[in-house]
Amino acid sequence: MKDGTFRLFYRRGWAWLAVSPPAPGGRPVYPEEVENRMRLLQVPRVSTREIQRRIEDADDTPSRLVEWPDGERLASSISVTVADDRMSASMVVEAPRKGAAPPELEDLLEALEEEGVTFGVDRQELTALLRGRKYDRERTVARGRDPVFGSASRVQYHFNTDRGRPWMEMDFGRINLRELNFIAHCREGDLLAELLPPVQPVDGMTVKGERIPAARDAVTVRLKGGENTRLESDGTRLFATADGNARIREGAVIVEPLVVVPAVNYETGNIRFEGSVVVEGGVADGFVLEAGGDIEVRKGVGRAVLRAGGSVLLKTGMTGAEEGSIECGGDLLARYLESCTVTSRSNVLVEEAIMHSRVTVWNHCVLSGRRAEFIGGELIAGGSLWCRKLGNFSEVRTRVSLGVDPNRMLAYRSARGNLETSRTELDRTEQQLDQCEQAIRDGHGGEKVRLARDQLRTQAERINAEIGSLNGTVRTLRDQLEASRRSILVVEDEMFHGVTVAFGMREYRAPERGARKTVLRVRESGLEESGLDPQNRPVLDFGS
Repeated sequence: MKDGTFRLFYRRGWAWLAVSPPAPGGRPVYPEEVENRMRLLQVPRVSTREIQRRIEDADDTPSRLVEWPDGERLASSISVTVADDRMSASMVVEAPRKGAAPPELEDLLEALEEEGVTFGVDRQELTALLRGRKYDRERTVARGRDPVFGSASRVQYHFNTDRGRPWMEMDFGRINLRELNFIAHCREGDLLAELLPPVQPVDGMTVKGERIPAARDAVTVRLKGGENTRLESDGTRLFATADGNARIREGAVIVEPLVVVPAVNYETGNIRFEGSVVVEGGVADGFVLEAGGDIEVRKGVGRAVLRAGGSVLLKTGMTGAEEGSIECGGDLLARYLESCTVTSRSNVLVEEAIMHSRVTVWNHCVLSGRRAEFIGGELIAGGSLWCRKLGNFSEVRTRVSLGVDPNRMLAYRSARGNLETSRTELDRTEQQLDQCEQAIRDGHGGEKVRLARDQLRTQAERINAEIGSLNGTVRTLRDQLEASRRSILVVEDEMFHGVTVAFGMREYRAPERGARKTVLRVRESGLEESGLDPQNRPVLDFGS
């Protein structure tokens, strides 16, 4: 048997009552039960007769019982925040207190309207918020419309202009080196690019209903063809006139020569080429591979030297035995790097491990495979470091410098090294000078000793002047080592003792017990250490 029930709650200035009748044989709701609940919630008094009438008319439909302004204290608080650029609005809905009804869609819409949010309101998001009762969490509930930039015409390329970068869309999952190819191989006669019809401008709109005029580019876009390409007479389509590697250089599409070699070893000798190079095998110890474009090596690299004006893709990796080195103007992608020296003017992305190497990278260093370990050696990155493990159980010395332009950091370290060398030289010179002075005081100072003393004095004066100049240089360079606020360190698993991380002149040393799931950022007051929230992962800006 089902007894009768009732619900008493606050909504929009009134106390509402809903009574559910009992099943046959069940116990009905009694007026005193309702009155007791009213007294508990401090609802204004209503006659027993009125309550009894509501009970007799019970059909589980809520109806207004009595005005109750003080019930507002129990209702949900709804706060709306409009972004500074007015292109989005977010909302936080606090959970209602006991005795108040959950907010309804019209409540949320009214709160948005009060803040002037009238455009781009996501009703589905609001409904999901209410249905899931996702209280006390900020949610974006309105978005503006960006203006569409009009253009007289636009270019569609028929080759990958940003190849080798699917990792930008992988949320640092697994980098599959088998799917990365820096070489866009085309054949004679291939369509490389074409002009598409003009794009009509579309005005944008803020969430407050303010129109954002869309600009129109009055400049006519033209296809530009470089070496080994042919442009049709009407200027709308561009074709390759030779086999090779298609890419864009200084705004023009070119087809550069492409060399494919089975390996770099004693059969080929060193390779120096203006275009791009694909090595189907590996690069043997002691050999040099230089390319003005990109380099792709499909097997291992030993104690070799690789230099590329573009990017480098190692589908396995390099075991450099402290003699191997890689320099590239673009990205470096590899499965592993061991005991080598690396310089990249863009990003370094490694699948498994970087071990006992010196890495200098102008943007980010990301390790994102199953191991994703950075062990030993040193990293200087102008951007950020993202890895799974940093250091190891043996507490091998691992140094990381983040957020400062590598040129500045290297200049600072060079100046400090020169300063230490000069100080050491001054100490040695002063010791020799003291010996000469002592010999002269002891009566053993002949003409040669006096001449040596004078030379040492001159030398000491010169070194002191050098030290003064170097001190000023070091101070100036140190003042330029302010780390970027956008640079971060993300360690998804564990950071071991023996690791030192510097953001400019601010330094963090891993504690003896290590640290797990760590995110380090630089703030105005110093370094901020926090845990890694899988639901709110940091985002690295790789640019275009």
